[in-house]
Amino acid sequence: MGFRKFISKYLKIEETLKNKQLNRILDKMKNGKISPREKRFLDNYDKKSDEDIMDFHMMDKLMAFNKISSIIEQDKKIICNLTDRNGKVGIEIETITNNYQEQETLMFLTNGEEVVLKDNYLYNIIYNFQKDTYSLEEHEEYFEKIPVRSDDENI
Repeated sequence: MGFRKFISKYLKIEETLKNKQLNRILDKMKNGKISPREKRFLDNYDKKSDEDIMDFHMMDKLMAFNKISSIIEQDKKIICNLTDRNGKVGIEIETITNNYQEQETLMFLTNGEEVVLKDNYLYNIIYNFQKDTYSLEEHEEYFEKIPVRSDDENI
């Protein structure tokens, strides 16, 4: 039995993010007016799939590069919210390149800055319903253990 079937059968959780957003907007319509963003969501409801509005967690540099590239190709907005020495960047990502020989992934922002994705970080891409944008954030830094040979083993 698959995970999705288990969840829907035993835990009775069948509502997707898309349906939750729809139900929230419909409840709001009963009580009053809806915002232009919510009207746009209703107009495009059939055009959006659940994959269009999902979050992506704990991605390495290559996975983040592939996902950011596909989001940009779909003409969707993605904001760089990586922490640098001056705080959060918070600027839209214009393009991203991956140089395999030099093992360097560069993001070019709309203000002309270049931001490097690093190998020792995990990244999250979070969808923001209110702004209808994605946000690139750091999940955490990780360190690989380097195998060390002890001199005591030779004795």
